[in-house]
Amino acid sequence: MAAAPSPTPFEILRQQRHAAWLADLTTRLEQLVASSDSADQGPLEILLFGSRARGDWDGLSDTDLLVVAAAKQQASLWVDRLLDAGLAQDVLAFDQPSWQALAASPSPYWRSVKSQAIPLLHRGP
Repeated sequence: MAAAPSPTPFEILRQQRHAAWLADLTTRLEQLVASSDSADQGPLEILLFGSRARGDWDGLSDTDLLVVAAAKQQASLWVDRLLDAGLAQDVLAFDQPSWQALAASPSPYWRSVKSQAIPLLHRGP
C-alpha cells in the first residue's frame, strides 16, 4: 500500500490558518456566553457545521453554527446573539431532544450534519 502524499506548503498553511480561525471563533463564543446575564441559562452546546467543519471551505464559505439549548426559545435567543455579534452568517436553533433525535433521522443531510459537527462550546449534561 502506497503512503499518503505529504501535504504541500499551501495545505499546511491552510490548516494552520483554519486552526487559528477556529481558536479565535471558540474564544469569542466563550466570551459572549460568559458575558451573558447570569439568569440566562445559556446554550448547552454550540457546534460548527458545514464546509468549515468538513474542511472543504473556500474564500466564499460562510460560518454555519448550530445552537442547542434546553428549550427552543432559549436556542432562538442565542441565534440572535450570535448573529448580532457577527460570529456566523447562518445559525440554527434546536432544543436538546430535537438535536439528539437527529442521530436517528432518516435524512442523510441531518445524519451528515450530526456526524461532521465540531463542538465549539459544551456546557450541557
